[in-house]
Amino acid sequence: MKYTINNIDKTKIEIEFEADANDFEEATQRAYERTKGKYDIQGFRKGKVPRRVIERTYGEGVFFEDAFADVADQAFQMAFNEHTELRPFGEPNLELISFVEKVLKGKITTLVIPQPKLGKYTGLTVSAILNEFDPQMVEDELKHAQTHHTHSHPVENKVSALGDIVVIDFVGSTDGVEFEGGKATDYELELGSHSFIDTFEDQLVGHKAGEHVTVKVKFPDNYGAPALAGKQAVFECDVKSVNENHIPEINDELAKHVANFDTLEEWKKDVEAQIRHEIDHKNQTIKEDAIIAKIIDDSEIELPKEYVDEQLDMVMRDLTHRLAYQGMRIEDYANYIGTTVEELREQRRDDAKRIAETKSVLEAIVRAEKLDVTEEDLEAQIAEMANATGQSVAEYKKHLDQRQLSYIESDILMRKLMNFLTTNNTVIASKDGEGEAKKTAKKAPAKASATKTEKTTTKTSAKTTTKTTKTATKKTETKSDAEPAKKRTCTRKTTTK
Repeated sequence: MKYTINNIDKTKIEIEFEADANDFEEATQRAYERTKGKYDIQGFRKGKVPRRVIERTYGEGVFFEDAFADVADQAFQMAFNEHTELRPFGEPNLELISFVEKVLKGKITTLVIPQPKLGKYTGLTVSAILNEFDPQMVEDELKHAQTHHTHSHPVENKVSALGDIVVIDFVGSTDGVEFEGGKATDYELELGSHSFIDTFEDQLVGHKAGEHVTVKVKFPDNYGAPALAGKQAVFECDVKSVNENHIPEINDELAKHVANFDTLEEWKKDVEAQIRHEIDHKNQTIKEDAIIAKIIDDSEIELPKEYVDEQLDMVMRDLTHRLAYQGMRIEDYANYIGTTVEELREQRRDDAKRIAETKSVLEAIVRAEKLDVTEEDLEAQIAEMANATGQSVAEYKKHLDQRQLSYIESDILMRKLMNFLTTNNTVIASKDGEGEAKKTAKKAPAKASATKTEKTTTKTSAKTTTKTTKTATKKTETKSDAEPAKKRTCTRKTTTK
């Protein structure tokens, strides 16, 4: 078997190959062994028909296409095993050049992901905006617990005021017709919370239990329910009670009730420890991202457009699934924020490109440093996971399939890679947002780990959370933030022209 590689451009190559008569005969025999079970010829058991009989019945070239694909696959594997600086991507195209006197010549055209030219990735000093502990964080957390444990109780003959809780029954209508989601019974509404639209809450101020109030409002033009957007509405409300909030004091008693501590000071110490732990965890991620951003910016990376498009497809699938989980279609979400799905996709192209660049660079570092997952690493991780679930290692392993094992390996490799990068580089705190801190905030690179079999785990920033409403009177809010996690492997398919 002979082959040559011709570069079409930086991200596409041709592999021209040639198999002599012996190579092609061996490929034809393998094709016969793989496919003989599908031939049913009278006088022979299925799977037992001799090759010469099949060729005589169906024609001498009956195994040609399978043999051709077999030869091409050998050439493909040989080329990329010997040229590890190249990584195939997508579906290769196979073309027959000639077949003369049993000598087969063909050509494979495929996209490749060139190995990036890495810049300096050790000995770096980068800056990042790091979180700092502030004693006020403890006070805020205690106040949050205080608010969470605040309860209300009805006060007889009380006139409602901002800050009170009114318990109401209401029915909403537009143009005299009740609408879906506009009706509730025993609804507790805090006046001044701005939970409901327009001036709804203001119109319930100054009333007592037993009174009937007609509330008139206008739905916002961009309201989440298109049928109600921009419409005038009337809500007939019956005030059933006016409640005052009872706010517990932040003291030893609350510490016992909320966190099972004897004293407030013990509770404060525990809250501070948790906050500091969370800050350390967040800062570790910020440091890793700052280092990765610097390495990417200093590296030369060439990627096929199709590879970036694939990452973009993943980003959009993730967004679609998250919206569906919140009960919203992506088309409705796009319409709500005043855009289209196509525009939404293009808005995320830079994120997808950064994800692709990150994967390429981190995989190159893994190869350059020969980072790997040993059997001991894998066994230790499985033992730790088994212990966390209260199972023996043997019991835990029974529930692991190959996909889960690959994920565990990728996770171990990711930790090794991040440990290597943070150990061999320095991150300094920046308070003014200059230097790498600003770049990191703007580009927010996703982390990725790569194994020798090209199994890749990517931490992306494509989480979208959409808050919808219990009733049609409530506001609709939409926000986005970042979350990790994607895993995929590349597959290859060969076709014949």
